[in-house]
Amino acid sequence: MLKIACIPAYNEEKPIADIIKRSLNYVDRVVVCDDGSNDSTSKNATDAGAIVIKHEKNMGKGAALKSLFDYARNANADVMVTIDGDGQFLPEEMNKLIDPIIEKNFDIVLGNRFQTKKEMPSYRKVGNMMFDKITQLASDLPFNDTQSGYRSYSKNAIQKIKFMTNGFGVDSEILIDAVQKNLKIVEENITVIYNTGGKTSTKDPVSHSVSVLTSLIELIAIRHPLRYLGIPGFILLVIGIVYSFIVISIFNDTRVFSVPSTLVALGSLVVGLMLLLMSAVLFSISRMARRTS
Repeated sequence: MLKIACIPAYNEEKPIADIIKRSLNYVDRVVVCDDGSNDSTSKNATDAGAIVIKHEKNMGKGAALKSLFDYARNANADVMVTIDGDGQFLPEEMNKLIDPIIEKNFDIVLGNRFQTKKEMPSYRKVGNMMFDKITQLASDLPFNDTQSGYRSYSKNAIQKIKFMTNGFGVDSEILIDAVQKNLKIVEENITVIYNTGGKTSTKDPVSHSVSVLTSLIELIAIRHPLRYLGIPGFILLVIGIVYSFIVISIFNDTRVFSVPSTLVALGSLVVGLMLLLMSAVLFSISRMARRTS
């Protein structure tokens, strides 16, 4: 049975070697995707015993995970564990994520960080709660922590999961895809160290949040276009038609166009029509993608 640990990394030269050495106690090999680092991440990872996949430029966490999933598929791995390269997660807890796959035939095991919620910085609590709720709009996910990067995947999951996101929204997209493919998923509580002595994110909280939020909105629009674009578009179109009659009625009585009513009518008609057209196009694309997946 081949067990591999996969680490997406960007400028993690300080913690990466220690994470790799500790991880090798629980898996057969460690694979690092150096996503365009401009420090010694690749060298330190190689010296610590990892296989390194190098991106020439920074493409995002999703792009790094694509390379790691491709490696796991080609290697015919039985279990793949993803762990961040910043030192927040404990490699010593890998068996918590591996055992349910081997012993109970789960396809995905999610590391649930919320048992240590009291230690979580306030902005992270708010951000994670918001992203979890938005993710549930795209698909009904009955999980406490949809954003955790500490996870394990079975061979079945490795082969079946497909995703397009290059950025930080990838964690949500993977889960949504897994649920739609009826993969068996469970959560296990894990420990998180928020004060590692170094930076635990390559982005500030605002830009990180915007990146995840943008990806989630794209997922929602693509996977449920009729619900989240078509229905609002239809409502706006009806409002536009109603206000158009109001504008015509006022003009017939006064021979003057009501500027506020005219603006509401035109704005609602234009935006409503655009949303309806977008929902129709995205619905067609979504159906084609499902047929070919």
